[in-house]
Amino acid sequence: MIDFNQAQIKSIAIHRVGSKSREDELQLSSEPTTITDEATLHLLKTFFLYPFKQPVFYSFTHDVNIQHNDICKFASRAFDNPSQLHEQSIHMAQHLHEVSGHPNIKFGELYVVLFEGCVIDGELADALGIFKSESKENFLKVFQTNTNVGVDAQVGISINKLDKGCLIFNTEKDLGYKLMVHDKTSASDEARFWRESFLNAVPRQDDFYQTQEHINVCKGFVRQVYNPENRVERADQVEMLNKTRDFFAEKENFDIVEFEREVIKEPEVIEAFRDYKEAYQSEMGCNLKDSFSISVDAAKQAKKVLKSVIKLDKNFHLYIHGDREKVEHGFDEEKRMNYYKLYYNNEA
Repeated sequence: MIDFNQAQIKSIAIHRVGSKSREDELQLSSEPTTITDEATLHLLKTFFLYPFKQPVFYSFTHDVNIQHNDICKFASRAFDNPSQLHEQSIHMAQHLHEVSGHPNIKFGELYVVLFEGCVIDGELADALGIFKSESKENFLKVFQTNTNVGVDAQVGISINKLDKGCLIFNTEKDLGYKLMVHDKTSASDEARFWRESFLNAVPRQDDFYQTQEHINVCKGFVRQVYNPENRVERADQVEMLNKTRDFFAEKENFDIVEFEREVIKEPEVIEAFRDYKEAYQSEMGCNLKDSFSISVDAAKQAKKVLKSVIKLDKNFHLYIHGDREKVEHGFDEEKRMNYYKLYYNNEA
């Protein structure tokens, strides 16, 4: 559980960082930023914390020793001595500038923020936030003069569009802290830059992660293997997605043997699923367990990603929620078109 309702900004430092490969200038502020206006602080809190809704956790890592992870080291100093926040924020900005070698990395503001009053998994903890805003938007400012109303065109930052962020909770330090990562960038090189090059963070192998990754495996298997190209009807795909969704929603624990028996069933399909799962783990660099406690939060997400709908041209959407035997698929030779035939008892 994550609760930011009582979280407050304790201190904040702001710098401007771009891409070193483009020779962008690193602009460091000389002192912490002082903000006393409550409305501004509330907007900043919304801007910083809004993207962190799902309990997807990471930890800092390092090839040699966790103590050599730069951001982990700077964060630890700030937690131990909050008066050093600005000094440590400068180190973070310099580190970000040093690793930002990709030419597509955008120039923007780097905010380093110390929060108090955060609740993470029932534990009250301070948090250190590192955020970067890159996208700018045009907006109009309307103002009142003595005799008229005027309007100016200005450029600013949308509080609903944080580009990159990281929340480091002051807990489980020996394990590399518990942290959350946000990056709205879809381009692979840029996305890896923030999490891997700057933070050097890896996903935690907890129940949420295991549940989420197994759902992703099932979804990928249906799309890439258990599909019409391999002579699997679309209705059968939907049925497997429905059974996967129901399994994670109704069970408290995941067991791979039970899942294969109840959801996949056919021996040759089970073998194909195991091959796909092995390939997925190799490609994603993850280790999926055969048994674990199912995360309720991750299971709820399955309803969003496991769609039980068949789109027929632009005319119909066919939603299949239950008995596959009541859906018949065929091809009309006279009309030269595919068709679905549905069997039911009552019409609502």
